[in-house]
Amino acid sequence: MTSALLLTALLLPLVAGALLPLWRGRRIHQAGRVAVAAAALVLACVVGLLVALQRGETPALALTWIPAAGIRLALQLDWLGFPFLLNVVVVSLLAAVYGWGYMHADARLPAFYALLLFFMGGMVGTVLADDLFLFFIFWELMLVASCALIAIWGEGEQAGRVALKYFIFTQVGSLLVLIGLIALYVLTGTSSLAQLRAAPPVLDPRWATALVTLFAVGFGVKMAVFPLHTWLPDAHSVAPMPVTVMLAAAMLSMGVYGLLRFPLSIFGPLILANFSLPLMIAGVVSQFYGALMALAEEDIKRIIAYSSVSQMGYALFGLGTLSQPGLAGAAMHMVNQGIVKALLFMGVGLVMRATGRRRITNLGGLRHALPLTTLGSGVGALAIAGSPPFCAFHSEWQIFAGGFQTPHTAVTILAVLAPALTAAYALWFIRRIFLDPRPEGLEVSVPPLAMRVPFALLAFLALAVGLYPAPLYDWVMRGVLIVTGGG
Repeated sequence: MTSALLLTALLLPLVAGALLPLWRGRRIHQAGRVAVAAAALVLACVVGLLVALQRGETPALALTWIPAAGIRLALQLDWLGFPFLLNVVVVSLLAAVYGWGYMHADARLPAFYALLLFFMGGMVGTVLADDLFLFFIFWELMLVASCALIAIWGEGEQAGRVALKYFIFTQVGSLLVLIGLIALYVLTGTSSLAQLRAAPPVLDPRWATALVTLFAVGFGVKMAVFPLHTWLPDAHSVAPMPVTVMLAAAMLSMGVYGLLRFPLSIFGPLILANFSLPLMIAGVVSQFYGALMALAEEDIKRIIAYSSVSQMGYALFGLGTLSQPGLAGAAMHMVNQGIVKALLFMGVGLVMRATGRRRITNLGGLRHALPLTTLGSGVGALAIAGSPPFCAFHSEWQIFAGGFQTPHTAVTILAVLAPALTAAYALWFIRRIFLDPRPEGLEVSVPPLAMRVPFALLAFLALAVGLYPAPLYDWVMRGVLIVTGGG
């Protein structure tokens, strides 16, 4: 049964995506429903896999694929991958629902939802893959599908240029990851992640250092931490909002997953200790840089985009601590940011749809016309600032606790100060859009219900996970034990 659930979770979005272009004529309106149904069924599979994990099982499937090269169609889900898988599926499902109200129904709509499902399938496959070769195939599918969505449905005259920039930057990161995967395969003689975890390879320190460097930079590009972030603001601001939500709330977390799954799970503490301080410093720099750029921006979509650069700095700092609280906080932060980033970007989409404007200087006084958007965006602003009782408070607490378990106290103190800047741009964002006087001539319409429902659900999740974080704590702590060798 668990093998069937694994295979269904992987294949369902890919098969549904392949069939969607067949929807023609009057049936194009059904494309969004098919995509949402497929994502909902994948979520049901994930819930079934959670039950298996809680029974102490490790769902796995291995089929012979390319026997001459020792490559298998191998899938596996453990506690390390589960929070990331759940985040990807929930965010993709809500983004697809949001698209019902955001996207215009034209002849290209089935192709849009097909690529959205391929994008989701690429991320699902990345988490489930238990083979180096298979991992990279899904890693690339994630890039190709998202790049096509930006190039074809991107908003503005610069969509093609932005898509090309996005592809080149992230493909360079992917090639670095590919070099690391090939080298790992050649040096160890296996492409099985399970075998690499069970018997970590003993490599020459120079080779191990080189591999960790390749993975750190390659996955760092996907995380979009400073200075590897330059593709992100343009891609997030040009992509249609459902795609932006998936980019920010799901895809960025794949970089954190890659670092946890490869260098942190495979290489020993002696090698990784050399990277602790550089990663912590890079994380702090990204925290401050992203926050300062968010304060300087006037495009409301780019403000939230730069906040992603800052928030990924928190995760990188947590990973750099190499401590159990820091690693758990980084993984937990990806789930919390999945909720908060999707919430904030959907709120921006509601404002843009209601007003037709996206410059913050041309907005204001929307609290009466858009009370739900005001309330939900306020929840998102407080959550991203790490304020209790909202979800991100718990992950930031763990990240900073991990920092104080290292000898780098000064760097940790700087990291703890970063939320002050986060609160500054988040509250400034809310005040300017919703509380300041309304500009003359600003007309406001009511956004579609399909856009408001997932937005409201995310606001509820931000509070609910903050009030009752015990399940998430449990999941990520079990995953960290896999990384640190405790289980």
